[in-house]
Amino acid sequence: MNEMRIGVVLGSGHGTAGTTGALVDDLVARVRAHGAASTPGVELNVDTVVVEDLGLGQSCPACLSCMTAGEQACPSYDRAAPARQLMDAADLVVFATPVHSFQVSAAMKRFVDHFAYLIHRPAYVGKPAVLLSTAAGGGHDAALGYLRTAVRRWGFHTVGQLGVNGPGLRRPAYRGRVDAALDELAGTVLAAPTAGEPRPTTADLIGFRVARLLVEGGREDGPVDAAYWNERGWFDADWFSDATVPFLPNRIAATVEKRIRAGIEQGSAKPYRG
Repeated sequence: MNEMRIGVVLGSGHGTAGTTGALVDDLVARVRAHGAASTPGVELNVDTVVVEDLGLGQSCPACLSCMTAGEQACPSYDRAAPARQLMDAADLVVFATPVHSFQVSAAMKRFVDHFAYLIHRPAYVGKPAVLLSTAAGGGHDAALGYLRTAVRRWGFHTVGQLGVNGPGLRRPAYRGRVDAALDELAGTVLAAPTAGEPRPTTADLIGFRVARLLVEGGREDGPVDAAYWNERGWFDADWFSDATVPFLPNRIAATVEKRIRAGIEQGSAKPYRG
């Protein structure tokens, strides 16, 4: 690889000037340093989209046009296009968000909502992602867990994540541990694009089959989804790609799919009560 492209999706209201932006800069600087030392001659290009600059509005209108008529029908399609172009071109994407009230920021949630069609039509199978978060307190587990689940549904596989306490960076001991984690993560970033796609987990395989059920059940309302799956042969596959599908997890996923399908057909599905 003579060139590596890193795309950054930054969900901070402070843009690149905030703590989250600074954490991204720290990681990129280390990736450059590791790359210069281990793989000289490789050109590193970094493109960043600040979500707030896209002008996506107060929230996704939930009109479902992206599902039923294609993403081009989304009222915010043109405004969201720079982010889609960034993710398309990148060899690895960094999703970075501050933690707000124990979750991702409103800006990052709005970003995820505007790409909801990717849950039905995954476009990034095999592409690695890194997740970053900063917080004044806690909440990294919920924020990073949500991001990990969301981008996995789009096809990304997360190769590394890091949550950092902003005020703690003023303490030398904590700062040192963060620096060590960033150094380790930088090595992961460099290796990820050529490392290949990992084998899907049981949860991944169940997610694949549930997505297929949704697409099958919505053929009339969402022919765009069905056409997408048809073109890729996914209706007759066990996974989105030719990655090795482990036998036992696949059998478990098939059993879960059978039960869900029976519940839908028999009308025995129940509302969630916790």
